Amino acid sequence: MTRGVSARPAMRMENLKGDDTVNEAQTFIREVTEALRPLDKACCLGEWESSTLGTVEANARNAAAQAAHMRFWSDPKLIERTTRLSGAGASRDPQTARQLELIRLSCSKYRQSEKAIGELTRLEAEVRRQYYTYRAVVAGRQRSDNEIEVLLRDSTDSETVREAWLASKVVGARVADAVRELARVRNRAAREQGWRDHFQRSLSVDEIDEADLFATFDALDKATQAPFRALKERIDALRARRFGIGLEELRPWHYGDRFFQEACSLGRDDAGPLFDGRDSVALAAATYDGLGMDVRDILERSDLYARPGKNQHAFCINVDRCGDVRVLANALPDKRWADTMLHELGHAVYEKYLDPGLPWLLRAPSHMLTTEAVAILMGSLTVNAEWLDRILGIPEDRAGRIAEGARDADRAERLLFTRWCLVMTNFEKAFYEDPERDLDGLWWDLVERFQLLRRPEGRKAPDWAAKIHIALTPVYYQNYELGHLVRAQLMDRLHKAGGIVGRREAGQWLIEKVFRPGASLDWTRHVQEATGEGLDPRYFTESVG
Repeated sequence: MTRGVSARPAMRMENLKGDDTVNEAQTFIREVTEALRPLDKACCLGEWESSTLGTVEANARNAAAQAAHMRFWSDPKLIERTTRLSGAGASRDPQTARQLELIRLSCSKYRQSEKAIGELTRLEAEVRRQYYTYRAVVAGRQRSDNEIEVLLRDSTDSETVREAWLASKVVGARVADAVRELARVRNRAAREQGWRDHFQRSLSVDEIDEADLFATFDALDKATQAPFRALKERIDALRARRFGIGLEELRPWHYGDRFFQEACSLGRDDAGPLFDGRDSVALAAATYDGLGMDVRDILERSDLYARPGKNQHAFCINVDRCGDVRVLANALPDKRWADTMLHELGHAVYEKYLDPGLPWLLRAPSHMLTTEAVAILMGSLTVNAEWLDRILGIPEDRAGRIAEGARDADRAERLLFTRWCLVMTNFEKAFYEDPERDLDGLWWDLVERFQLLRRPEGRKAPDWAAKIHIALTPVYYQNYELGHLVRAQLMDRLHKAGGIVGRREAGQWLIEKVFRPGASLDWTRHVQEATGEGLDPRYFTESVG
């Protein structure tokens, strides 16, 4: 009796201590959030301004904002308090625990010495300026990336595509030394924290297990080898016929884009010409209307068309996690940009429809791979038979042939992109293992192995550095491929429920199951709860086999 009476106050005291820890943790999280929000917004606005203006001044402001952001996360007191509170029982509250974990991961991701902060921001600013302002010279005049892509896609002259392809690689030679130096600086910072290199640190702080990742990618390599080889032989025959050359004369510039990461025409009543002259922005808006998602407010804040000095790529940015979501694009009235607008607005609606009641730190996608999954899903709709009918309005008498060709093209896109992701991920792993190695040769070794392209004779140039992601979005490409796997799982659920195009129920399911939870769960649990099972690559491999 006495023992029972004395035990009850002890339990209450234990609960009080636990409550005190949770309260302290929540106060700490509020302090971090209040300090971080203006820094994060300044970084986003800096990236937006440097991308849209491309001026030296805008680039300098962007670098300063990034430096301030890194200094915040480099404060050793942050990681010390986070570790103490996590170990003291604050994890009793799931939302509090998740926010503490995100703070810990961000400290590990961004922590640098003052010297490293200066080196990184200086190098990234210089490299960014080179990428944003470079224009390839073909036939004596400057060409934008859009113009290079059109030349590679539409020309039937070998010399023209060769010149365009070679010109697109010149930027690589201009930035290669700086990109190697970036790798050295990133590696030093990672090793000071006990990591092997920047590659290992990047995966770890993004909650991706390196061994699991490469086991998955090795399995994808094996599963896609045979179907990709068959597809490549088919593409080779079509491209050789297009250029009037023998198979042995095919080189990387004959395949329709700069990196052979997209499927060129497969000759099966190709839908591509049906997009010519069609407003890619309007097509995207109509698609999201059918899902019950209004993107017009996003488009009004966005910067959608090309001009000199502007970043020639495309991205989505959530400036403040309070509704200011924007897209940067260089839209043209063609299929490539219809895909891209659907893709970027996929990121945008994910951000827009996050639960506004979530704490600020959790008001973000669960992971970059989950927002990539949604973006890839939406971008792939241009090869969806229902989309071609309802949104593009193809002639009824061609519907069957177009739909068959579209399914074939979709499978080809996924195979090609998977092989390209294997190049990128294996290259970056080797790059950070040893930035001093022969990267030029390594790049072509991987391209030949995974993409079955023949390197140009005597080619000795840093073609790897022509890919902007390696310099400015490092160790990211695995998210695209994992996004493809998640996308296949999401599509399986949507198809079983009746499809996606024009279905508001599908849009509502995405909002409730995928968008609203935000970062309250890690990505593995998020996929489990959204789809009813953990990530299973089988949905993807069966669709491309």
